[in-house]
Amino acid sequence: MQARILEGDLHMRKFVVALFSCAVLSAVIVANSPSEASAQTLSGEAVVAEAQSYIGTPYGAGGLDCSGFTSAVYANLGVSLPDDPVAQYGYGVPSEGAAGDLVFFDEAGYGISHVGIATGYGTVIHASTYYGTITETPISQVPGYVGAVDPA
Repeated sequence: MQARILEGDLHMRKFVVALFSCAVLSAVIVANSPSEASAQTLSGEAVVAEAQSYIGTPYGAGGLDCSGFTSAVYANLGVSLPDDPVAQYGYGVPSEGAAGDLVFFDEAGYGISHVGIATGYGTVIHASTYYGTITETPISQVPGYVGAVDPA
């Protein structure tokens, strides 16, 4: 009889461990998935307003590079982006470059090398090596436009 109790106890422990493992795995999957709520409520204007708050921040050492800037803006709004312009280009849905969308450039002719945030008014907010800060520039003045993505 005691052997049956121990056997039942062992089955219960295995069940509890399996149940706990499933709960942890589910939590990890949910935590790493884009939030439907944030994607549905995140407006382009909110992204642009957040991006504008970075204008004047230094570029590079002690500041942000282009993809670090776009990642920081979206992270503050609850969307996690990779910290690389090429990876960001593959994240989200291709778009026409509306307010808040990521816009990509091939400045040197070797593929995507730069990313910024479209304002919807023909300008882009980006970490500019030329100005040494995060600035707002007409898109036409940034060479090598490649395309745009809506990451939200």
